[in-house]
Amino acid sequence: MKLFFSSEEVATHFNLPVSTIEHYIRFFNLKINKVGKNRKFDHKNMEVLERIVHLTQTEGHTLEGAKDKLKEKVRTTNANEEVVNRLKEVRKTLILLKEKLV
Repeated sequence: MKLFFSSEEVATHFNLPVSTIEHYIRFFNLKINKVGKNRKFDHKNMEVLERIVHLTQTEGHTLEGAKDKLKEKVRTTNANEEVVNRLKEVRKTLILLKEKLV
C-alpha cells in the first residue's frame, strides 16, 4: 500500500484536472507535504479531498458551501468529544459516591 500520492495520481483518482486539485488545496488551506516542487498527498489528505469532491461535484455545493459543511463536521466532532468527556467525569463521580456508600 502506498503511503504518498503525487498530484497527477490524485487527479487521476478523482477524474479531475490537476489545476482543480491545486485550486481546492489553496481554497480550503489544505496542508500538503511538498518535496521540492512536488506535492505528496497522504491518506488523510485523500479523505479530505474525497469529501470536498463529493460535496462539490456530487451534491452540487459551491466551494463556500462545501467549506461550511466541512467546518460543521468538525464542530459536531468537537461537541461529541465534549459530551464524552463530561460523561466520563459524571461516571467518576458516581463511582466515588458508590464507594462511599458501601
